[in-house]
Amino acid sequence: MKSERFQDLPEREQEWVDAYLSGKIDEESFGQLQERMLESANLRAVMRRYLALDTSLHAKAGGEQSPWAELEEQKSAPKADKIIGIFPIAAAAAAAFFLGLGLMHFGAKTKNASGVAKDRFDQFEQSEKEPQAEGFAVVGGVYDVAWGDQQGELREGDTLGAESLRLAAGTVEIQFFSGAMMTLEGPAEISLKSAWEAFCVEGSVRMRVPPAARGFKLNAPSTAIVDLGTEFGLEVRGGKGHVEVFDGEIALTHQGEKEQILKKGRAMGLDPNGPSFDVTTGQVAFPDAGRFGVRAAQELRSDYERWEAHRDALAGDKRLLAYYTFDQGPAGRLMPNLTIPRNPQFDGAVVMAELVAGRWLGLNSALEFRRPGSRVRVNIPGEFSALTFSCWVRIDSLDRQYSALFMGDGYENGEPHWQIRNDGKMMLSVMVDEDARHPIYPEKTRFHHVYYSPPMWNRAMSGQWVHLSSVYDPAHRAVSHYVNGARVSRETIEPLFLVEKLRIGNGEIGNWGQPFREDPTFAIRNLNGRMDEFVIFHAALSDQEIASLFEKSRSKHR
Repeated sequence: MKSERFQDLPEREQEWVDAYLSGKIDEESFGQLQERMLESANLRAVMRRYLALDTSLHAKAGGEQSPWAELEEQKSAPKADKIIGIFPIAAAAAAAFFLGLGLMHFGAKTKNASGVAKDRFDQFEQSEKEPQAEGFAVVGGVYDVAWGDQQGELREGDTLGAESLRLAAGTVEIQFFSGAMMTLEGPAEISLKSAWEAFCVEGSVRMRVPPAARGFKLNAPSTAIVDLGTEFGLEVRGGKGHVEVFDGEIALTHQGEKEQILKKGRAMGLDPNGPSFDVTTGQVAFPDAGRFGVRAAQELRSDYERWEAHRDALAGDKRLLAYYTFDQGPAGRLMPNLTIPRNPQFDGAVVMAELVAGRWLGLNSALEFRRPGSRVRVNIPGEFSALTFSCWVRIDSLDRQYSALFMGDGYENGEPHWQIRNDGKMMLSVMVDEDARHPIYPEKTRFHHVYYSPPMWNRAMSGQWVHLSSVYDPAHRAVSHYVNGARVSRETIEPLFLVEKLRIGNGEIGNWGQPFREDPTFAIRNLNGRMDEFVIFHAALSDQEIASLFEKSRSKHR
């Protein structure tokens, strides 16, 4: 059993606590102490052991006043040398309590020149740059799309900014933040200007503009159209244009002519070298939003059936350790492992995770891990020469330091941790020696090594489905990370960090709640989002196999 005495803590931890006691701890050191509290059960045990004693000492030495009241009034904490030899102070009973204490410490009241109390924590908060994202429209849906030259593939939910879209064929729905909705049919090229304006170079467009977006402007060569509510179509082919009002009215200006108000049932031809002129309605088959929805639903069904065939084939891969799709629902809160032959010992136990819509809306389910206690418990015994993890996730936010994908319980020798850091980097780590200090960073009490991907997620991707894979390959001395089938990083496993016998045992999907069996506290690492497919192979898949796994399991819409 590890010691719970203050003097047996690492020197760095003693310095942090001492600085806190002396009222001299800076924000960076306090953050490091807080992070260490989340990692170290021993440090938490020391804190809890002396919390009650320290509170009693303060009450006896200072009358009725507690140390918490001193902090609130911005009085200095007792000097370390007055009590450290007797009872070291406990900064918190647990990580959550410690976090609250930090808010008191850094949020203590100060007074401005006029004597008005001001919360210093608010000052810190206001001084931080507000998180931002770029864009003013999103892809609402795609159907049977072929993208034009030099146009990257777009999927439902992708954010759009000031850019040009080139569509060789198919239909795309664009939802502007103003509330206007565009249905675009290829071949087409359109330039997005803002949430209130776009330019149609070529193609067929149908606009639906609700009252909140009235005033949306759609331009064409030598033409400006301002929607006054609620629906119209524009086609541009070879420089010639055709505009038709289906409902409401528009303001049309062409070739410097006087503005015209066109009402429902009226259509105009737009000559690039001459004036506009009246034409008969119904000459152009504009994209229809209702028809788009029906066709998209049909393709979604076909897409889902294709994935079902892939699922059944994948279940027979002899390299599979575990395969969970979540689409059948947790009968009796058990999540079946689909590998063939069936092994119910590898079934997952669903704890608090909730069934929600998956990638194929209305056709399959996913699990959401929004509560701190949410998880899927598994037990996968054995030793393995390599591991590949793969999953489909929809990340809603990275609002905690680490978000778990798959974690071994105690993080013991050979056990992996697969998670995402709050800066969007994937992390795959393996414990090298749980009883040794890190040879390079001796302040780390358990010897492991983390392999990072570049940042692969940002706030603009919130709510989008993404395919993630990571491979630990001892035979080739490499760890690789993949996003949507493409390798984004490959790092050499140095001999110092090499682990050739990998283990899993007890572990969790979507959380890490039982790092220490006798410790009721746990770090909050539940994935803030959804997962609807999770795979573990006891082999290192190649780049081509990961790409194939993505292609065969993807939804073209989501």
